[in-house]
Amino acid sequence: MLHIIVDRKSLLRAMTIVENAVTENKVKEVLSGIYIETQGEKAILRGTDLELSINTEIEAQVEEDGRIVIKHKLIEEFLKQISDDKITLIEESGKLVIQASSTNTEFSLYNVENFPLQSKLENGVEYVFEKGELLNKIENVKISASPNPENLAVNCIRVEIEENKLKLISSDTYRLTYIEEDLEESQKNKENLSLSIPLKTIDGLIKIMKLIDEEKIVVKSDGSKVFFKFSNVEILTRTIDLQFPDYKSILNNSQHNKKILLNTKDFLSVLKRTAIFVRDNKESKNGGIFNFSNNKLLLTGTSENAQIKEEIVTIQEGEDLRISLNVKFLLDYISTIKGKVTVLELLNNKSSVIVKDEDNDKSLYFTMPLALRES
Repeated sequence: MLHIIVDRKSLLRAMTIVENAVTENKVKEVLSGIYIETQGEKAILRGTDLELSINTEIEAQVEEDGRIVIKHKLIEEFLKQISDDKITLIEESGKLVIQASSTNTEFSLYNVENFPLQSKLENGVEYVFEKGELLNKIENVKISASPNPENLAVNCIRVEIEENKLKLISSDTYRLTYIEEDLEESQKNKENLSLSIPLKTIDGLIKIMKLIDEEKIVVKSDGSKVFFKFSNVEILTRTIDLQFPDYKSILNNSQHNKKILLNTKDFLSVLKRTAIFVRDNKESKNGGIFNFSNNKLLLTGTSENAQIKEEIVTIQEGEDLRISLNVKFLLDYISTIKGKVTVLELLNNKSSVIVKDEDNDKSLYFTMPLALRES
């Protein structure tokens, strides 16, 4: 029967990490909880939904070995309301008792025998990345991923390693973000990788990376699974075995004959103001009218009760153009641009628009226009 003494804050932090793999499961209720097991002078915590598994560990004074599956949400709330540095966890008669200086509280448990065994990744190609740089790229690229789990083929980030480059791609079929980076010398000339990582895994990975101080992250994959390790956290997830959109044809075949240069700060400001008016536009949700003419942009946004018109100076190459674009989509990407100048490349009001940072040729954004109402 499990009997351990642990640091309360360390336990809370570990629960925050592994719960990123846990979702409520009414069919197999044990998957709704967090697994805790003693191992030497440590307590191992694990959460899983069978597709994604997250493990971490904390130091523990182990009085008696054991393993349990806790109903973590109520326990987390409770632990946040007590001030003790150390707490005691004891399994008694199928219950969990948490002892602190002023409390002796009992919680029900799931049946630990029903908790699945931990799956492992035995073989695969391994890469090591700088955590901070990888985190920044993942956060920037995920903006175009479909948030709909039923649209599984694009509810992901595509990761490809080839030609000694790391390529990250996402697309909801209305827009596409592409980021590439040269591999460090120590990581070059390894096997190529090509896989789609579920967005749920990516969201959990981002949260955990922000909690961990470790500077390096290990990524290992055999194609069907991908394994992440940094500090004392391990993440194992299945990849999505569905065809990702042919982004290379979009990159290679996009055409444009117009180029617009805009001050990034000014453009971002007018987009933010316009977004207020177009977010509830019933005819064209988030749609704004962009009129490029005579080295100026006139941006018009309309709501049911109001209209905004914004004008900023541009540097324009090519003929004038009037086009309708999703203001939110533009905001999502331009908010990630670090350079002073944003570049738009266009062909006509029915073709995709390329958006990029003038100072960064490693990242591209494509967005499709909206139907243009003639006026």
